[in-house]
Amino acid sequence: MEEMYEGLRKSIERFTPLSDSTWAMVKAEWKPFEYDKGVLVTSAGSIEKYFYFIQEGLMRAFFEKNGLEHNLGFTYKGDYSGVYDSFVRQKPSDWNLETLEDTSGLRISFQQLERLYIEVPELKEWTFKFNQQVMFGLGIFIRSLLADSAEEKFERLMTQSPHIIQIVPQKHLASYLGMTPETFSRMRRKWAT
Repeated sequence: MEEMYEGLRKSIERFTPLSDSTWAMVKAEWKPFEYDKGVLVTSAGSIEKYFYFIQEGLMRAFFEKNGLEHNLGFTYKGDYSGVYDSFVRQKPSDWNLETLEDTSGLRISFQQLERLYIEVPELKEWTFKFNQQVMFGLGIFIRSLLADSAEEKFERLMTQSPHIIQIVPQKHLASYLGMTPETFSRMRRKWAT
């Protein structure tokens, strides 16, 4: 269990250093969680109650339209997860969060985080820098989605996150890149040669 908390502390301290006494206050608000594989953690139309730090497992964010699932992203060890816009605004979600493997880690509720902002002002800096990182990543993703060819999208994925092909099912990666599983499989074979 202590490994989970150390991972969380290192992640927070990438943006904001914390004294031991401050960390003790932060640590007390993050609680362990465990979900089995295939659990719909947050469904479209519900309000996200928690912000997650993943220690083990795999989650995916997706929405459904016209009977098809469209993957928005994946989170795994060392990542934060949740339906972030719903969590921050405390409004119903437009998409779903599901476990693709048994998943465990730490989570904090919206109310607990709001209370920590008062007790630990440094966390506002962490949130600001975290949001910057999210926005930069979103900008790259949108640009790629709108302008890159299927080959360029696949190459970017394999260059930036080559390990993901080992942990995320191919059909979900194909959806994430906006291509058919057949096209994804063809590119994977080409990349391997």
